[in-house]
Amino acid sequence: YKKGTYRVTADVLNVRTGAGTSYVKKAFNMLTANAQTQIKKLNGGKAANGLVKGCTCTVSEVKGNWGKIPSGWICLDYCERVD
Repeated sequence: YKKGTYRVTADVLNVRTGAGTSYVKKAFNMLTANAQTQIKKLNGGKAANGLVKGCTCTVSEVKGNWGKIPSGWICLDYCERVD
């Protein structure tokens, strides 16, 4: 995996505080305003505790199969690269 823009392919993708499943999942209100807006737009106006399918995000750092986005860390196995 490389830095760049990714689109979520999972129904709901957890955002975590670090690169790995041992880190805490972030709740909706802990995500960036941009992430919250995308989630509501793609999820029928409802909040979700994670990124929903179709959300796009910019990965600035990669550790294994984990990518750092402004809201936290996501597993890139459930994303497709779009740029």
